[in-house]
Amino acid sequence: MEHECNEHTRLFPNPERIDKVQESMNNIETVVRERNIAYYKLETGETGERPVEDVISIFGLPEKYNKQEYYIPQFMNSRWVRPYLEHGYINSRAVKKFYRLYKEKQYNEARKARNRDFNHVQQLLKRFPNMDMEKLKAEYPNVDIEKAKRTKKARGHYMPLY
Repeated sequence: MEHECNEHTRLFPNPERIDKVQESMNNIETVVRERNIAYYKLETGETGERPVEDVISIFGLPEKYNKQEYYIPQFMNSRWVRPYLEHGYINSRAVKKFYRLYKEKQYNEARKARNRDFNHVQQLLKRFPNMDMEKLKAEYPNVDIEKAKRTKKARGHYMPLY
């Protein structure tokens, strides 16, 4: 319908319905998949879905791999054997360096998120000194509230009550 409106240079009516249709289609696919799994488990004892294996990609990152049938087995496939087994690209210095830098980037993002939450809690304590601490702990479970209370940023221009 959207394509047809574009061809006739008309405005597409109610474009946000595409998102609703996509969401409903995903829900339908989920229900159908659950029913198929239940049916195959009842009939054969297996799920009926393609088996998934956790593998390491050529970049050294873990990923899910859907198993499938091939014409040639892996050990006979020279295009597969050469890069993976003979040269060992997965264990090469470049891949190890990439993986180390990737893990460092993930660590830095997590550290920045922790610091951002800690600073936000300090500002909340500064603006609202009588705040309910249980709700604050529930909202920010990774932040040490007692440590945030003792900091100078959380005190503001008054003597703390705690």
